[in-house]
Amino acid sequence: GMWAVVFIVFFNVSGGPIGSEEVVSTCGPLPGFVGVFAFMFLWGMPVAMITSELSSALPNNGGYSIWVSEAFGEFWGFQESSWSWTSGVVDNALYPVLAYQTGVRLLGGREAEPLDEELKPVGDWDAYMWKLLLVAVFTVPNLLSPRSFGLGLGFAFLLVISPFFVFCGMSMYNSGGGDLARLTQIRNAASHEDYAALAATLYWNWSGFDCVSMCAGEVRDPGRSYPRGLAAAMGIILVAYLMPLSVAVVHGTPRWESWDAGCLSTIALKQVGRWMALWVVVSAFVANFGQYSAELFEDSWQLAGMADVGMLPAVFGRRHPFFGTPWLAIFFQVAVISFFVSFDFRSIIIVDNCFSVLGTLLEMAAFVKLRVSRPEMPRPFAVPTRSAFGLAVFIFSPAVVGTTVFICSFTGRGWKIPAINLVGLACGPLVYLAMKHVSGACYVPGPGSGEVDPTVPSFTCARSVTEGLADHGGGAAALPGK
Repeated sequence: GMWAVVFIVFFNVSGGPIGSEEVVSTCGPLPGFVGVFAFMFLWGMPVAMITSELSSALPNNGGYSIWVSEAFGEFWGFQESSWSWTSGVVDNALYPVLAYQTGVRLLGGREAEPLDEELKPVGDWDAYMWKLLLVAVFTVPNLLSPRSFGLGLGFAFLLVISPFFVFCGMSMYNSGGGDLARLTQIRNAASHEDYAALAATLYWNWSGFDCVSMCAGEVRDPGRSYPRGLAAAMGIILVAYLMPLSVAVVHGTPRWESWDAGCLSTIALKQVGRWMALWVVVSAFVANFGQYSAELFEDSWQLAGMADVGMLPAVFGRRHPFFGTPWLAIFFQVAVISFFVSFDFRSIIIVDNCFSVLGTLLEMAAFVKLRVSRPEMPRPFAVPTRSAFGLAVFIFSPAVVGTTVFICSFTGRGWKIPAINLVGLACGPLVYLAMKHVSGACYVPGPGSGEVDPTVPSFTCARSVTEGLADHGGGAAALPGK
């Protein structure tokens, strides 16, 4: 239902305010807070509305992969899937590493230290094994039913958010209200590179609303659950960013110029006390768990949805006979993540931005194409514009923002990161052609419930998803117990 959508989106997009400190320190409080609102309206809100419309119109597991396939065919649907999956699975390896660092800080009495941004490769076997243990523990909720997974994220959400309400109250009390004028300050020496870094950070903090489309076949009443859940999640994320950051700025100790990623524990120590810093670090650990679980949930159901419609081997679409979860797809993800947790992630945000923003731009193009070519398709929720001019106005700002972020992913930081991006982009067409050659794989409609009929040929290209849904009762069946 709606709250499961809220919790999944919260942990895919945000996970709480920890890590967002550089929104303020890069260029100053005023540009940072204005940017938070700007990216919410210019990027986050349009993507959320597109997700609501297409998830309710095509309620299939596989989400945006299905949208693009319906609009542009199987080749581009496969590219969409490869881009989003690459971004997601590599990014997901970051959270066990962060959780391990958080645990070391917590158990070592160093809760007031900021996070190690270098994220150096694993240097010893013991550390790697601890990270693998965290991967295993974090994976467990995804192996249970989607219902229990949503409840688990709801509990994690409360644990992540609760300390910051206490922090805000105590900080304001200790500062006597602070100095509101600090909210209007701007970093005097901010360069063009600083503002580019701010834009990348803001995009990172507002990307991922489309993630919840991956499990559309498991959501009750998507025409209501998606728009309401996404709107609620957006409001919660906005408050989660603005409240603690603005209160910390107003207090003034330490000054915002010295903030770094993960320094909210240091801020909590100086403004409230060590007990508050300890609570913030525990919250960060839980947030890492929530972000890992939500990302794994999205990527696993993406593989299952692609398998349901013939874009991947059917083995990835198999559901556990008791829990109903795509357990083979989950274990495949875990194997890949277990490999990447030993890597250096210093520049991974740029790689993630490249693939995630390119995929989202393709989703926007699919949204426009389906509005034009399939106006008769039922849309339980629709973006409130029907004219060509209205569509152009609606899509203009996110298209400009997305294109800018994509171009920036190929500038700066030498040649290695652009080379990685180019290699990753080339892999999608090569894998697609290999699958066509080996198995003749082709996009076909599949039931939203994820149940694949083994008597039906897996790789025959025939009708659209909407026709397939009509043959299966017009929609996606919920899992038992939903």
